[in-house]
Formats: sequence, C-alpha cells, structure tokens
Amino acid sequence: MENNANCAQLLRNVSEACFYATDLKLYLDTHPDDIRALEMHREACRQLKACKEAFENCCYPLQSCCAGDDGEWDWLMGCWPSERLV
Repeated sequence: MENNANCAQLLRNVSEACFYATDLKLYLDTHPDDIRALEMHREACRQLKACKEAFENCCYPLQSCCAGDDGEWDWLMGCWPSERLV
C-alpha cells in the first residue's frame, strides 16, 4: 500500500472525476441532444475509470466487488468514509 498522502491525492482525483461525470450526466438529463456534452461525458467516464484503477492499484479497493481479485481479501485494508481525508 502506498503512503497516506499519495492515497489521499488519488482519492481526491476519483472524487473530482466522479463529480465531473455526474455533473455532465445531470446536464445531459435536460439536454439529451447536445452531442458535445455526450462526448465530454464519455471522456469523463473513461477518466473516472482510470482514476479508480490508479487508486485501487496503489491503495485499496473502493468497493467490495473489486476486492479479492488477487486471491487475497483486501477489502478491509481501506478506511471508512468518515475516516477519509477530504
């Protein structure tokens, strides 16, 4: 597991990418014909996936469904949301 500062930065990246993808989704809910926004949303989703993968590769699984792929139950290595740095 990486150091706490690096994990905190990677988690911030996930949070920011998630916020951006969600914001674009909300816009598309009211502007479904905006092709440029749709392209931006697709890219935001790719970026979010990359941020999650980077975090999970260096720190710990974000969801229990992502744990155990390496044959080890590492779900409990993470911290509870209330313990996370903001």
